[in-house]
Amino acid sequence: MLNIFSKSIAAKMSLALLLLLLALSASFFVMDKRLKTIETAFIEISRISNYAVSILRINKDIVEMQRDISVYGNSGSKSVFNKIEDNFQSIKKRLGNINFNQNEANSQVYLDSMSELLSRYDENLAVLTKRYEARAHLTYQVLPSIYTNAIAELETLKSKSINTEDKLSIAELTNLWHSMHHDAYQFLSKKDYSKRAKVNTTLRLLNQKLQVLQGPAITLDKMSQFTANYQQQFSKSIQANRHYLSLVNVVMAGDAIEFSTLSNQLRELSLSRLKQIKSEAEKTVSNSERILKLLAIGVVIYIVAFAIAFHLQISHAIKRLTVSFKYFLSGDLSAKIYDLNRKDEIGVLANAAERFRVLSKDLADAKQSAERTAKVKSEFLANMSHEIRTPMNGVLGMARQLSRTPLSAEQAKMLNIIKSSGASLLVIINDILDLSKIEAAKVELESGPIELSSLLNELTHLFSQQAENKGIELFITTTPELTDFIFLGDETRLKQVLINLLGNAIKFTHRGSVLLNVIIEEVVNDEFKVTFSVSDTGIGIANEQLDSLFDAFSQADASITRRFGGTGLGLTISSKLLHLMNSSLKVESEPDKGSMFYFELNVTRTFITPAISESLLEESSEKSVDFSHVTALVVEDNDINQVVIESMLAEFNIKSISLADDGEQAIAQCEIGAFDIIFMDMQMPVLGGPEATLKIRKLPAYKHTPIVALTANVLAADKQRCFEAGMNDFIGKPIKFENLKRVLVKWCSQHHQ
Repeated sequence: MLNIFSKSIAAKMSLALLLLLLALSASFFVMDKRLKTIETAFIEISRISNYAVSILRINKDIVEMQRDISVYGNSGSKSVFNKIEDNFQSIKKRLGNINFNQNEANSQVYLDSMSELLSRYDENLAVLTKRYEARAHLTYQVLPSIYTNAIAELETLKSKSINTEDKLSIAELTNLWHSMHHDAYQFLSKKDYSKRAKVNTTLRLLNQKLQVLQGPAITLDKMSQFTANYQQQFSKSIQANRHYLSLVNVVMAGDAIEFSTLSNQLRELSLSRLKQIKSEAEKTVSNSERILKLLAIGVVIYIVAFAIAFHLQISHAIKRLTVSFKYFLSGDLSAKIYDLNRKDEIGVLANAAERFRVLSKDLADAKQSAERTAKVKSEFLANMSHEIRTPMNGVLGMARQLSRTPLSAEQAKMLNIIKSSGASLLVIINDILDLSKIEAAKVELESGPIELSSLLNELTHLFSQQAENKGIELFITTTPELTDFIFLGDETRLKQVLINLLGNAIKFTHRGSVLLNVIIEEVVNDEFKVTFSVSDTGIGIANEQLDSLFDAFSQADASITRRFGGTGLGLTISSKLLHLMNSSLKVESEPDKGSMFYFELNVTRTFITPAISESLLEESSEKSVDFSHVTALVVEDNDINQVVIESMLAEFNIKSISLADDGEQAIAQCEIGAFDIIFMDMQMPVLGGPEATLKIRKLPAYKHTPIVALTANVLAADKQRCFEAGMNDFIGKPIKFENLKRVLVKWCSQHHQ
């Protein structure tokens, strides 16, 4: 077990972290218990507070209900009684929802007593209506009925009396009945207890008056019955009123007061319980704070110890290894490596550093070897380009010269095959060189104004005849309102991509059409998205072959190479060029239905018109230029190329043409003769073109004489080397008649004389 910890930093760290985790887990367990205790206390406080508030509200509602009972006693309103009933049922339900824990027996006693009071209250409510109705019946129906009948009878008696004295006696009796009934109403309804004695006194007085009153015996008997009946019903009303008021003001009011007393006692008990819980919670919090402080101190001590151990055992060792690696990366492989004998990961890293030092020495040697190989490869590529282009210049040049001689139809046919094969071979050479330059990151994009309409017109001119020869239609379209669109970019490379795509589309289409469509969308201000798409109705590409379509030296089907030719580099070069333009070439295709290649460029619009090509200006004036006065020196080591160049120059009516086989001969001829233009090959025996140019420029008469590089070395580095040597222009081999014409117009027209 100890051996594992000695060999592994991870094991050491894991053990340290495990100990820390155990300590934190134990602390967490203790704190969790404490927090649960505090949580329980808060829950208890909330519960006790809730039921205390509920009981206070119930007590308040009982007081409100007692007040409503008084209102009901005065009005007898059914709606008031319904409100009393609803309030009571709500009180009963809420009191029933209050529960106490087993350890709250004292509180439960109060709650039981309050429930018992509510039960009595419920019973009293059931009796209340009956007692009110009995009281109301006597007070508001029976007594008023007797009173009304008695008054009516007196009015009848009064109407029959002819004696004024009798009428006065009857009127007096009527007044007594009015006064008695009013006093009875005040006593029974308004609780004016002084009126009871007046009612009894009036009743006695009525009896006395009736005994002395003169009138029909029947009427006097009725009046006596009314008086006796009223006295009897009044007594019953007193009893009913006493029973009702006793229920309301004594029994029910007493229960309400008792409920309030129990409520206050329960509230006091709850407050006492809350104080106890608060005290226990404060004690728990205090203990928790103490534990947290001790834990914090312990964790700080542990972390400090851990940091010291980490620094001594790991950080310091890694720092020393880092210093060693810094020396190694700077090229100093002699720096000392520590901790080689450690058994843990630091020891592994130290031994890896030692191995890195050994490998670095090997890599340094390998790098030098790779650099030499790369240089050899570059030289080989340039030499191969030169060696292939030099005979190609002879082949194509002599084929051109031969085409200018009388030929039979069969000979002309064979000559066309030679020229076509040579042109195809030249395309292959150019593709290979382009791909090499891209992969070596030697391609740098230019940024200049590109006039879209001019670009599309040029593409139309290039491919219209080729499409017509195959019997297919060529369409080139763009957004109509933006035909004069000018944007910044590398026109040469963009044109190269579009030529590749259009050339492929026409090559693989036997019938139908080829369409180049340009869609221009404004993004913001002068920023635009330009989408180029080339679609055809050709042979199409299978889905499983799309993934390898842009691979170098690849075509979708091996048989296509045999049927259509080509290196398979066109799409690869186009894809890589678009990648340099921050775009990507995409394809959609279906076998036998055609393909669509498209890409998007984010460009900036400009209103600067591109400069008119110098070659176009020169072509417009070629016919008026006379080259018969020109004396030319051709420095070329290849005899065939000498014949080709001399024949081309003769076509321009240049009669004075001198030849030199190498640079030394060229210098010698310059020292004794005068030439208007010098065509200088790059690679020659004895003395090469750049070296010869440097020496010729030192001759006083040749400070400004045009010297044109005439070479098969077409790489950018070769061009730069020519210009640095003092050459003025550059023509690549195989030499095209148009390029030679351009140079002569540029450097040998009258304004250059």
